[in-house]
Amino acid sequence: MKTNSQKIEQVKVIMIVNSSVKEAFNAAIQSDLSNIFKKYKSLPSIIGTDLTESWIKEGLVRTIFFEDDTQVTETLLKVIPHEFFSYKVENFTSTLRYLTTKIEGDWIFTKKNTNQTQIEWNYNIYPKNVFAKFLIKLTLKKDLHGYLTNALKIVKQNSETKKMNPNQFI
Repeated sequence: MKTNSQKIEQVKVIMIVNSSVKEAFNAAIQSDLSNIFKKYKSLPSIIGTDLTESWIKEGLVRTIFFEDDTQVTETLLKVIPHEFFSYKVENFTSTLRYLTTKIEGDWIFTKKNTNQTQIEWNYNIYPKNVFAKFLIKLTLKKDLHGYLTNALKIVKQNSETKKMNPNQFI
């Protein structure tokens, strides 16, 4: 019998940032998605969300809008300040609705030394079926890896240059 983990396709991005765990965590969780998610191959830029409060409380839900007039729903699942946060993305209106039921993401922050933090970003894609899994492996995973890597580079830069709103720190 197949386990759930055998059905999941994962994309993982790891990066070291030259800032404290607190600064790295806040730069990530409080990022303006339209500033970090730029078009990458088949994946469109994010142009905004409908969220009107800080994205720091478990259970918050926001709609994310893309440049191609599609959208998704994102729910913040768990937050452990300065260590970890996780979320799920679902209700795709793009062609992803044919490939996946949901994507679950998590960020893990690990102190490397006084002013260095490792960020590990995992993206777990739940294919709808075997054919969808094949297409995800063939194209989507590579595009998602580039999309997430580019976004994490911007988070890294924002963390290292302290380009964050200090009122949103947790």
